[in-house]
Amino acid sequence: MKQKISAACSQTVALLEQFCREQDRELVRLSKQLAALFAEGGHLLIAGNGSLQLVAQQLASQFSFRLSFDRPVLPAIYLGSDSVLSGRMIEEGKSDQSLVRHYRALNSSQHLLLLFNDGSTPTALKNLRDEVVENGQKVALVSYDCNKDPLQGDSIETCLNLATNSTPRQLELAPFVGHLLCELVESELFGC
Repeated sequence: MKQKISAACSQTVALLEQFCREQDRELVRLSKQLAALFAEGGHLLIAGNGSLQLVAQQLASQFSFRLSFDRPVLPAIYLGSDSVLSGRMIEEGKSDQSLVRHYRALNSSQHLLLLFNDGSTPTALKNLRDEVVENGQKVALVSYDCNKDPLQGDSIETCLNLATNSTPRQLELAPFVGHLLCELVESELFGC
């Protein structure tokens, strides 16, 4: 058991170090882009699939409320949080359109979409990405592997690479990425 614990700790630390070493420029660029978006009255829209849905939802709440100090609301909305809409669309065999429907209901004109893809089938995320791009808005991605992700392409301006297919490691690294992104945006906007 001790070997398993030690191996998991070593894997997580190695992934965190690799992320910080290789993704720092992308993370800084995205945080500045988000700070500018919020300063101009725009919204952050967040969606995820598979095991990263809860991470995406948690990140939206941290932007909307706070991490560690009182500050104004940074408008972030988790797409897919309408359980009634999602349930009805699943019943009718249209689950791949549930995120698009939620997005359309918001009628936001200035936003950035941040996607979290864990490597499971990203059909609903693809449809959402395509609609957002078609509307001329920006899209960023937190991915299990930026080089293999089917969501990656010309329409994705920023891809933060978790560099792992391991669900437990993704669930450890993705919240770290989200917290760090939120801290950097707060620092940019509020100087702390």
